[in-house]
Amino acid sequence: MELKLLLLIILGAVSLVYLITLFFKDSLLQYILKGCLVPLILAIYIFGANQNILPLMVIALIFGWLGDVFLLKINNLLCFRLGLASFLLGHIFYIITMFNYAQPFNILILIISIAAAVCYGIFMFRLVQPTSDMKIPVIAYETILLTMSIFALQLFLSQGGKFGAFVFAGSLFFVASDSMLALATFRKKALNVPVMITYIAAQLLIVLGFGGM
Repeated sequence: MELKLLLLIILGAVSLVYLITLFFKDSLLQYILKGCLVPLILAIYIFGANQNILPLMVIALIFGWLGDVFLLKINNLLCFRLGLASFLLGHIFYIITMFNYAQPFNILILIISIAAAVCYGIFMFRLVQPTSDMKIPVIAYETILLTMSIFALQLFLSQGGKFGAFVFAGSLFFVASDSMLALATFRKKALNVPVMITYIAAQLLIVLGFGGM
């Protein structure tokens, strides 16, 4: 527990310094700090999971780290696509991990949440207005992202407590982060700081939920 607390403090310090660097021109320090975020969150999960480490959680976080690395060159179309693909795979592994904990499904809430997700997805697609070559990747990513949040909601309804609440909150932060990232990418909005704050919160909350706090 003491090591987990120490890692949380280190993550907080690294995150704070990294967020400060976002107000300045890209630098090597900024790249290094961003590359350290998910490994620290992964360490928090491994040392806080009480030997109940889920391999798919580890894989999901590894893909999240790869997404971070690729998006260091977000203006490069190939890097952006690779980053998008990495995060998409990460979300898929989160969905698979959540599946067993989300049963039995609440069918009424499932129907309502799917309808809400479709409405939100259409709204964001029209707001973001991706380029023609990115429409299908954006739709695919939106679908997986919102599906992950739907499963997180079902997990919360099934498990309750801090576990469910943290995982569901993390999924909502992911939706917020990726929505702002889409606006920053396609509509050229200056949202780097809120994107990263919500992203760090998303990964950390999901990890704390599955790691038993």
